[in-house]
Amino acid sequence: MIKQIDNDIIAAQRSKDKARLTVLRSLKSALKYEEIKVKKPLSEEEAIVVLQGQVKSRQQAIGLYIQGKRPELAEIEQKEIDIIGSYLPQLLSEEELVAEVDLAVQELEKPSMKDMGSLMKTLKEKLGSRADGKTLSMIVRAKLQF
Repeated sequence: MIKQIDNDIIAAQRSKDKARLTVLRSLKSALKYEEIKVKKPLSEEEAIVVLQGQVKSRQQAIGLYIQGKRPELAEIEQKEIDIIGSYLPQLLSEEELVAEVDLAVQELEKPSMKDMGSLMKTLKEKLGSRADGKTLSMIVRAKLQF
């Protein structure tokens, strides 16, 4: 993924796509910063976590821009999210998440809310970056409250 971003930076420079180039450079910078922080080259999974963090910060910015009645800035942030999203693996749909949660809950003898932490840990390990933690948490909570 990191090599792909490097190649895309060169392509954006050649095509004079300034918006894309700016986003890709900020991604490269964030990845390099994390690499320096952990003092080793990033794995694919670690790079995905960094990119997800970049998406999350831009989503927060969109919320603030909308609150401040600045839709044009929110639109720019959304375009940046779309660019970053092209490097992230496709997230599982809500139906697929429900199916995974159902399988995990069936493995428990008497599921209760006390099992939520261990269930979330198991599911996050299994699904990795293909699942949105917030959505997964809501589904698990709903399944355990019945």
